[in-house]
Amino acid sequence: MIIFPASKISSPRLLISSIFPLLRRATMSSRIHNGNDVYEKAEEYWSRTSQDVNGMLGGFEKLHTPDILVSKRFLESLKKRNQFASYDYALDCGAGIGRVTKHLLMPLFKKVDMEDLVEDFIASSAQYIGTDQGIGEKFIEGLQTFSPPENRYDVIWIQWVSGHLVDEDLVDFFKRCSKGLKPGGCIVLKENVTNNDKRLFDDEDHSWTRTEPELLDAFEKSDLELVLKQVQTGFPKEIYPVKMFALKPKKLDNE
Repeated sequence: MIIFPASKISSPRLLISSIFPLLRRATMSSRIHNGNDVYEKAEEYWSRTSQDVNGMLGGFEKLHTPDILVSKRFLESLKKRNQFASYDYALDCGAGIGRVTKHLLMPLFKKVDMEDLVEDFIASSAQYIGTDQGIGEKFIEGLQTFSPPENRYDVIWIQWVSGHLVDEDLVDFFKRCSKGLKPGGCIVLKENVTNNDKRLFDDEDHSWTRTEPELLDAFEKSDLELVLKQVQTGFPKEIYPVKMFALKPKKLDNE
């Protein structure tokens, strides 16, 4: 039997639920935490992470290919449904070294901006991506304070990073993302959801895995309409479900 060390299974990006349930219960809780304390400790955790795909995926590099494949199909489905107007400009939130930027967004969009809290990740992105062509601005800032430039993006992609935000900051961030969209633009959240009836907090990387009803409530409070949802396929059964939520601003659509 392969034993997964706690450091390998305590990523906000890849949360293991069933191989070692007793271990997960020991390392995760639903306690309320101070936002600033969570953000500081999360930054410390990710600053120690290796600057490669394996590091970005919490030690599960093999998930890269199915992740990108299903995400691409989801974006193409949104485009066919006219949920965003063009492949001109995208934003990758929690971009890290640019895994999603390089393999998902750059092949589709003319220009991609990147955001991440860890400066070393952004610094390493140029070498990993291999070109500056198609790369716009690179923002080094936490999502709790980051404001996307207004009226710029066709798609804002948020993957495996929202769990670091406390509830109030998550709603505020979604509202700022709405302002960053072009008319008709779309936000995509790709995130783990817990199988339990309440959220779980990971004491290793300081992130939450929320329930789907909690995410839907955050969308509602952010004045966002859910236009399409899809479950990630091709991942091991031991991983918490990963879902993609396509969101559009209610108020902007009605103006």
